[in-house]
Amino acid sequence: MAAAAAASNVLQEVSVEENCIPECYVWPDELVSPVVAHDAFGEEEIPVIDLGGIEEALDHHHEREGDRDQYSSQYLSVVSLLSAACENWGFFQVVNHGVSVELLQRVQAMSERFCALPLLEKRKLEVHLAGDRLLGYGFITKHAQASKRLWSEGLYLDISCVSSFAKTLSPHDPQKQHEFCETLEEYFRALQKLARKITHLLINSLGLKPGNYDTYAPKDPALLRMNHYPPCPEPSKTQGLGAHVDPNYFTILHQGHVGGLQVLKDDVWVAVRPHPEAFAINVGDMLQVISNGRYKSAKHRAVVNKKQDRYSLAYFAQPPNWDLIVTPQELLDSKHPPLYKPFSWKEYLETVFSRNNNGTGSYSYENLRSVLTLVYHM
Repeated sequence: MAAAAAASNVLQEVSVEENCIPECYVWPDELVSPVVAHDAFGEEEIPVIDLGGIEEALDHHHEREGDRDQYSSQYLSVVSLLSAACENWGFFQVVNHGVSVELLQRVQAMSERFCALPLLEKRKLEVHLAGDRLLGYGFITKHAQASKRLWSEGLYLDISCVSSFAKTLSPHDPQKQHEFCETLEEYFRALQKLARKITHLLINSLGLKPGNYDTYAPKDPALLRMNHYPPCPEPSKTQGLGAHVDPNYFTILHQGHVGGLQVLKDDVWVAVRPHPEAFAINVGDMLQVISNGRYKSAKHRAVVNKKQDRYSLAYFAQPPNWDLIVTPQELLDSKHPPLYKPFSWKEYLETVFSRNNNGTGSYSYENLRSVLTLVYHM
């Protein structure tokens, strides 16, 4: 009863009188199986990489490339671990990443306060398509494969809309507007810095040695999604987020202290143990193309549980600002021909949205790899 009552304040068509989920949230068995509990952590886990001191190592490596001192050794070790993680998992976690715990706690608390607002208040920020992205509050109402609702809610935003969102949510409270803007803008700046650090490591791990790393830098602004997965009376029958891959460059996820993220590894779903001070990072479709398939855009999903609310923050780093997304020539030769046709980011997203638009003005997830494979694979 408690789970249904809690969810009824968030999700559509959930009755407080029934400790079961409505039919519109019940997924076909083949799309939720095998069922793996949110806290079924095993011995096999995605790699955890310590970035402590990596900025000094990066600077030192660029200044004295090839000099195997302690800085260079640390740098090469991190690059090696990251490369193996991207090839074998498409996922890794980072600790000592430079984003303060205090900032993470403030953003998580803000996300929880937003999700606790009455539904009518949140719907003042109704989700809409704005150029190459969704912005605003909305349910991912249906999954393309299941035609079912997801047991989740969320807010999409980028740094350009933070101020207007703050005014809409708190039109008569300048202090709340200031807190909303200050916290989220600080978080965007911190994650932008981390994303550029990750990009440096990724590019070096591929063996690329560009004269200007800005060429590979993620395009701004990035997209952030605040996710909320309320308790569910029948978690084995639904999904918080269906199995999918991310279309972007890479994603930086802070998943709080409650488990729910699961990664598909060798056809087995692996529950990712949450680390409140870590970020989970996954390869997106655009990085898979840039690496010519060496780094894998990993399929992942979010499952729910009976007792605990789960909150996460997904920062979607956008691909480089290139006219066409292509594999660099340095990674191609007779033994490694290009696997993908050149395409623009805009073209790719139009293909994704055209396949996902369910005809109701809302958008749904599907396994985006089907787009990459069926449309753009050579």
